[in-house]
Order: sequence, then structure tokens, then C-alpha cells
Amino acid sequence: MGEHREVEQTYAPGAGAVLPDLTRLPGVARLGEPEVVELSATYFDTAGLALLRAGVTLRRRAGGGDAGWHAKLPAGEGRDEVRLPLHAAEGEPPAELLDLVRGWTRGAPVVEVARIDTRRTERGLLGQDGAVLAELAQDEVSGVNGDGRRATWCEWELELVEGRRSLLKAADKLMDRSGVPVSPVPRKILHVLGERLAELPPAPPGPTEPAGLMLRARLAEQVAELLRRDSEIRRGRPEGVHQARVASRRLRSALATYRPLVDRTVTDPVRAELKWFGQELAGARDALVVRRRLEQLVAQEPPGLMVPVAGARLETTYDARARAAADQVAAVLDSERYLELLGALQRLVATPPLITEADRPAEKVLPKRVRKDWHRLAEGVAGLDEAPEPDPAWHQVRKDAKRLRYAAEALEPVWGKKARRLARNAKKITSHLGERQDTVVAREHLRQIAGEADLAGESSFTWGRLHAREEALARDLDRAFDRLWSDIAGRKRLRAWLR
Repeated sequence: MGEHREVEQTYAPGAGAVLPDLTRLPGVARLGEPEVVELSATYFDTAGLALLRAGVTLRRRAGGGDAGWHAKLPAGEGRDEVRLPLHAAEGEPPAELLDLVRGWTRGAPVVEVARIDTRRTERGLLGQDGAVLAELAQDEVSGVNGDGRRATWCEWELELVEGRRSLLKAADKLMDRSGVPVSPVPRKILHVLGERLAELPPAPPGPTEPAGLMLRARLAEQVAELLRRDSEIRRGRPEGVHQARVASRRLRSALATYRPLVDRTVTDPVRAELKWFGQELAGARDALVVRRRLEQLVAQEPPGLMVPVAGARLETTYDARARAAADQVAAVLDSERYLELLGALQRLVATPPLITEADRPAEKVLPKRVRKDWHRLAEGVAGLDEAPEPDPAWHQVRKDAKRLRYAAEALEPVWGKKARRLARNAKKITSHLGERQDTVVAREHLRQIAGEADLAGESSFTWGRLHAREEALARDLDRAFDRLWSDIAGRKRLRAWLR
């Protein structure tokens, strides 16, 4: 499969609109010669348009230089376009692309939902050195949906190639001055099927509006993030595992901190399943993080104190663990249990089980819940010195700090800098204690590796040294935490608004 990051802007030219002089854009020296192509695209989706609602496009395109099967997936700025050749499948999308979008479809069949034909005039925006900074497409479009309703329109697309995003920002201003606004319909398929899609989510609610609206917005945001990361994992991107776990934790945190707003007979089982999901992904994340950590430690060891086979031992150990973890993650993502969890999350967003408390003004309900999380964290820190088992106690404080951070993040759309400042300081705590927890996990891995080395007749000297270094680092981090906590806890303005 080929992959391409698509960063573009779509404009809506009126009748008789004239293209402005694009050489006025920064870095653009001239325009390439125009080329006319005829494109024909067939779009696929579930009966309920689950893909389009999520910002995903699945299509078969004939004509032009990128003819083939395309899946366009949300990717922060822009979208990732995954491509397969036309001969990869006939009539229906290839299995490889259907797998990439399974988190959104949950295995439901996809069918043809629309066809769009485009007469495109395209040209490159070239820099002084001839590099293609962007490509301009002037499109005359005709589309028809499954009910036979036809739409025709014109649009211009400007897609970055080697240029920077600042080029698009400058183009927005130039086009606007020329009477060509940014299109309110960023994707062609929305011209054809827009009436069937749900309304766009409303703007973030204000402090006097019902608290339940803000909780629903947070849930919708993080469910969308989880599904985006699901697709990344299916494309073999290791960071997707970490970000999927983060989205899962944020969802659990929202349902925990703001639980007085919801029917817990509905949400508590979802929280439990989210915990299961995070634990199932933990092995893959630990294998990646600990491998990097131990490789760095081995590289720092003086040559005379390192067992010669240490590097090979690390490689064989973590290659095997990576394969096992990848198989485990793939099995989880294809399991009915996981797909049922996604269904439950999407139902939470569509019809959240809000109770009477959720109707109260956000300002009367939500900050108090964050304050409760602050007190939970403070109590955990106060009990560290008396904890019979230090490592689990430190780890619990880290989890409490994460919960505080995520709870404050959820309020940023309304409480702005106040919530952002609290979240930022909670992150300082989680980062510090995350480093400490990494030493705990690394020490456990080092004990396992030392045992495997002994059984193989190898010296475990290096692994013992690294274990001792990690123990010493944990003690240093514990001492440094006292200063960090004193600084944060002493800044009362961080939490003065939580009332």
C-alpha cells in the first residue's frame, strides 16, 4: 500500500470567478502548464454512512495520476491517503482497506453510496528552483447519490506538495481578497450526501449551559481520537498503540470524574471494558519503551563492563516480544469484545445516559469535580511515606495526577487558561512519575533478562549493573519529587477557581 499525507484547502468560486495571480504567494515563482484530466470516482460506506460521519473517505477512482483504491483517514492536520492499485479488487473495496476502517464500520458491510465525475484542470505552483510547492486543481464536478439525486458545482483545491502550511494561509487571504472564499463543504462527497449526515457538533457550551453538554463533547472528542489511533495501529504505526491507550484513559477519566452526571449502570461497564482494552495494549507499549530505554543504557556502559553478548541478548529478547505483542494487539482489534466496546462508546456519544445533575449549569457542577480529583491526588502524596509497598503507591499517585490532568483538560474549552494551567502542572507530575514508573518496569524486565541469560550460560553482570542504575535513578526521582510537589501544591491560584 502507498501512503500520502494530504494537506489541502478547498475554495468555492462563484460564477465567472477569475483565478488571482498565485505568484504573489510566498515562494511561488511561476505556474506550470495546465493539464486537463477526466476523473470518475465511486464512493463506498456503510448504510448509515459511518465513514463519512467520521471524516473518512473510501473510494475507487479512475483517471488521473493517482487512479486506484483510496482510503482517506483523519490525521490531525490534513488526512492520510492510503492507496492501492485498481487491479487490487474488482467491484468492492480491497480487504486491506476495509481492515483499516474497521474501527469505524465495526465490520458492517460497505456499499456504493455515490458516484462523482470531475473535469479537472491542474497545474503546479513552482518555486525558484522548479520544486512543486503545491498543486492547484480547478474542478467542474457532477455527482449522483444512490437515490438518483444529482448535484453539480465548481471548486478549486490547493494541495501542498513541498510547500509549508503558511502557503495555504497566504492563499486563503489572497483568494478571499479576490472574492473566492474557503468552501464550507471541504469534501466533494458532502455535496452529494450532506443531507443524510448528522449536523455538525455544536460549539463548546458556555459555563451557564448544562454540564452534560460539556461531558458529551469530551466523550465525542476522545472516541474520535481512539478510532483515529485504531487505524494507525492497523497501519503498523507503533505510536498508535500509545495514543490509543491515552484516549482510552481520557475516556475512563471523564466517566470517573464526572460520574454524578450519568447513569452509572450504563457507564461503569464501559469504564471496565476501557480498562481491559488498555491492559491488552500495555505489553506492546512496554516492549517498545523498555527496549529503547535498555538500548540506551547498554550504549552508555563502559566497554570493559559490558557483557559482549548484551546487545544480541536485547535484540533477540525484544524482537520476540515485539512479534508477540503485535499478534496480541491484532487479535484484540479484531475481537468481538473490542468491536462491542466501540459500539458502546459510539452509543454513549449519540445518546449519553445523562441524569438530572447533568442539567445543572456547568459552572455549578464541573469545577467541583476537578477539585475532588485534586484532593485525591494530595491525599495520595501525603500517604507516600507510610506506604508499605512504595512502588505501587507511587504508581497510584501518578494515576491520580493523570486523572486530574485529564479532568482539567476537559474544561479548557470554557475555563481556558485556568484549566490549561492546572492541566499543564498535573502533566509535570505525571511526566516525573512516569519516568519513575519506567524504572520499575525496566527493573522487572532486567530481572527477567538476567534469568534468561543465566539459563543460557551467559554472565548476568551487565543486567545487574543496569538494575542498580535504575534503582539509583528511582531514588533520585523520589527526592526530586518533593521539590516539584511543594512548588505545585504551594501555588494556590492553580486551584482557586475550583469552587
